[in-house]
Amino acid sequence: MARLNIRWLLRSAFFGIATVVGSEAMFASLAEASSEVPPDVGPGATAPVRPFRLDQVRLGGGLMQEKRDRMKAYLRQYDQRRFLVLFNNQAGRPNPEGVAVPGGWEDGGLLSGHWTGHFMTALSQAYADQGEEIFKTKLDWMVNELATCQDAITARFEGKGQGSGAASWIPTYPGYLGALPEDTVLRLGPPRFAVYGSDLNKNTWAPWYTQHKILRGLLDAYYNTNNTQALEVVTKMADWAHLALTVGDKNHPNYRGNITRDDLNYMWDVYIAGEFGGANEVFPEIYELTGDAKHLETAKCFDNRESLFGAAVEDKDILVVLPQNIPGRRRRERLHANTHVPQFLGYMRVYEQSGERDYLDAARNFYHWVFPHREFATGGTGGNYPGHEDNNELFQNRDDIAYALNKSGGAETCTTYNMLKLARNLFMHEHNATYMDSYERGLFNMITGSRADTNSVDGPQVTYFQPLGPGAARDYDNIGTCCGGTGMESHTKYQETVYLRSADGSTLWINLYVPATLDWEEKGFTVKQETTFPREGSSKFTITGDGPLDVKLRVPAWVRKGFRVAVNGETQGQQEPQPGTYLTLSRLWKTGDVIEVKMPLSIRVERARDRPDTQVIMWGPVVLQTVGQPTGADGFWDLSLYRYLKRDGDYAQGAIKRTGSTVGGDPLFTAAGSDVAVRPYYVSDLQPVSSYFRRVEPAVVFGSIDTGVANRKRNDRLPEYDVPVTGIESPGSDGPTFLDVLWDQAPFVTHADFVKAVTSTADSFVAAGVYTTDERDVIVVKASEAEKELNPGCTPRERRM
Repeated sequence: MARLNIRWLLRSAFFGIATVVGSEAMFASLAEASSEVPPDVGPGATAPVRPFRLDQVRLGGGLMQEKRDRMKAYLRQYDQRRFLVLFNNQAGRPNPEGVAVPGGWEDGGLLSGHWTGHFMTALSQAYADQGEEIFKTKLDWMVNELATCQDAITARFEGKGQGSGAASWIPTYPGYLGALPEDTVLRLGPPRFAVYGSDLNKNTWAPWYTQHKILRGLLDAYYNTNNTQALEVVTKMADWAHLALTVGDKNHPNYRGNITRDDLNYMWDVYIAGEFGGANEVFPEIYELTGDAKHLETAKCFDNRESLFGAAVEDKDILVVLPQNIPGRRRRERLHANTHVPQFLGYMRVYEQSGERDYLDAARNFYHWVFPHREFATGGTGGNYPGHEDNNELFQNRDDIAYALNKSGGAETCTTYNMLKLARNLFMHEHNATYMDSYERGLFNMITGSRADTNSVDGPQVTYFQPLGPGAARDYDNIGTCCGGTGMESHTKYQETVYLRSADGSTLWINLYVPATLDWEEKGFTVKQETTFPREGSSKFTITGDGPLDVKLRVPAWVRKGFRVAVNGETQGQQEPQPGTYLTLSRLWKTGDVIEVKMPLSIRVERARDRPDTQVIMWGPVVLQTVGQPTGADGFWDLSLYRYLKRDGDYAQGAIKRTGSTVGGDPLFTAAGSDVAVRPYYVSDLQPVSSYFRRVEPAVVFGSIDTGVANRKRNDRLPEYDVPVTGIESPGSDGPTFLDVLWDQAPFVTHADFVKAVTSTADSFVAAGVYTTDERDVIVVKASEAEKELNPGCTPRERRM
């Protein structure tokens, strides 16, 4: 059966067939009618660019498959019965003897149940990878058990059962499913408006977050394994959610009528308790699957209208504000990052199913508040800075990067997980390569770096925070936490963004250089990508299939020189491709055609927006971390690197030398003049590492020639903090040094070009009042004398002659 027909059957069933044969018979008939994977109505469902199903793309060997295999080993051995213990308790069902709850936040406390959803998503994605039955067997069992729990709880509502103990409560509406009583969700709303805490009888902890994870896991089971029972359970849960968010807690003695927009605004602004994950993303999908408009209405109930949505539509960055400027009645000065990022994923889905432009505008504007203004070089966000609440899960001040670094915390992994989802979804509508550049950065640093390089299956072995302060080591494991749950998902879906397609099937977008084979059965094409990226900078694509197709190859923004594309050995394009764009190959393809991409992984440095001397070393999209405890005065590694540069500005020729590779092929380096070991961020062990270092370049030097002139800073009007940072002067009057500005212009084709750049740069520093004319003259003269020093092909002996 065609995928379109499956969707038609679902709509027909809800509007017609269900009234005759009932929903159970309807879902049974659907299961018999189709053996194909059902439609994915998730991200990009109505966009000009759309995803492939997970089972259409298979990873090859390499970095990501290594990380994925370790996670799949964990999923294989984990006893899925442990997830049902708390659900069975609420349903009044017995549990197997000796089966314990998962632990961590899954211990019966107020966030219990969320990991069940994460685990189902991970199982479905692991099954899509290679079709291994063990994952589907586990998943099918969980879905069936959850369906039985849901039925048992609903039976009490219908007066068909009497619970006892933990199951003695009677639900307010049919269809509820959870590891906790229904009341832990309803009490968030009126009349009680419960707040975050540990009291099981009166507090709540992100109840709609937990509902979202369960709903998401069931939907993924449906999408990735065609489990129609999962869709049946989801639809009943969605029916319950609609009543819970519109009619509300109607059995409470102080009930005062339907939930209002004002009530909803008040609910979502309460710290932690109001965190709902991406709950608003699932209901538009359920609307599209069922045709029932109430589910789209449910999605809009989650709009954070009082303190954020309107500002996002108007592009007014209020993620951090002064106390006197706090909008709304309950929000704080700094917003919790991973509470709010997923809200915009839901807004994207509302836009895709409703066409209401404000939702897209809000998501786009919000994304650009974070990237680049709160983006660490690793693709992460969050952290602390002086003078504000000690909580690494909150957004840092706009453009505050250097002072948001700290050893104990850092960037929260699941915030990056959600920012990548948002970048991907926005790209499908706007096709801006910037989204994929940031996606690649987060993927090859924060995500791959979040899984420990160990075969242990004692836990998922993933990070919560990834510390960015100097000399900090990562912690792994995280059973039951939010990042532990998203970690299971991240490492089982690496293939999802490698390839995308245009809605009309005329174009294939190649976004990531990852060994992965696409089976595009609708077009009759197979595309096999072979690469060791990011360990080396090249990729080969072999085409199977005949016919016209536009292939768009991403030219990464980090490319400096040497990016080349050849088809069957013939170089494509007369000019150097523009970094941060896509190169289009339009042709009639034939089986056996080969595309080869060369993209040298040059080493470069990037400076923090707010403090230019706080820098990172980059290898393509990958942060290169220094290993060991720093010895600098500020607790950072102090590195001087300009004296090792030649005219080509290539750090790899002397400043950062490659010294070898690990057994797995990961490149290893040493920083010149310090013997500091440097390695890729994604290498994941327990050693102390530093992402950022301090650039210390006291004098203007050209190789070994010292001008005797101080390497002073120029005021480049750096971003000023919107909110003051205690004890730190706002960096607006700071800027890069003379050598920073000069070497930003590299490479220099000839020495005359270099001297010309030195002269113009020195003139600008004189005009800015930084240097005197005498100092400029000394700098220019010494630059003229440095021809041998700076010749890329000159040996040390020749430079001394």
